Amino acid sequence: MSDLALTQTLDNQLSSKYNDVAILQMQIASGQALNQPSDNPAAVTQVLSLSSQAAQLTSWQANAETASSWLGTANNTANSALQAMGSANTLLLQASNQGTQSATSYEAVGRQLQGVVSNLLQLVNTQYGGRALFAGTSASPTAYDANGNYLGNADTPSVVIGAGAGAGQQVALSVPGSAMFGSGAANVFATLSTVANALMTGSPTTAQISTAINALAGNIASAQQASVILGNATQQSSMANASLTTQLSNVQANSANLKDVNIAQATSQLGLDTTSYQAALWAASQAIPETLMKFIA
Repeated sequence: MSDLALTQTLDNQLSSKYNDVAILQMQIASGQALNQPSDNPAAVTQVLSLSSQAAQLTSWQANAETASSWLGTANNTANSALQAMGSANTLLLQASNQGTQSATSYEAVGRQLQGVVSNLLQLVNTQYGGRALFAGTSASPTAYDANGNYLGNADTPSVVIGAGAGAGQQVALSVPGSAMFGSGAANVFATLSTVANALMTGSPTTAQISTAINALAGNIASAQQASVILGNATQQSSMANASLTTQLSNVQANSANLKDVNIAQATSQLGLDTTSYQAALWAASQAIPETLMKFIA
């Protein structure tokens, strides 16, 4: 081999070993195994893919947490509403025992039922994040007006919490107020307001009270069914959140394995590569003694 060819070969070898040392020094200083795309193109591609996955999982997890918060408020409100309806049912059963009632006691029950109606109206117009929980997807600030008329729509607000067909796996944030409290003349507000007015006269008929008891039973059944839907949605969001947490942790760990440098291992390798580089310099100086290699060594 000519001196020129030998010099070129040795120069290439020295440059390669020098680059190895420089890369390790940068990795140890930064704590990162990937400081530029050329360090490991394949690993960089994987990290970019994992970063995209992490961003998507983080978004879904945030939605699941939002759903849990919405549903927590909706469930508490639904439970309170069911308790109020149960109290109203007890009052009506008491009023149905006409043998022990007087005009004054009927009026007292009527006033208590009016109080239940007022309480239910407050509950049904509960807000979360500035939105009426039970107004469906409507922008109305309240689900029902003061007369018990439904102002929302029959749609269910929801968020995406995972991959799936179409827009993805979705979970409901609430239920429309019409599903829990009814709408029109059959809603719970109409049921209780009508019988409360009859009781306030002091002489309600047996038929009026009996009709109210039957209607309220239907209202309670609807509310219970809506409450079950809320409970299922709560469980769905909770399970999704737990699964997303695990998935996100795994993706982040895989990304860290690719990006983060093992300091102990890199330091050991740096020592070996530095020794190898110095040995290569010495060898080059001996192979071509009249060049600057000898001076550099």
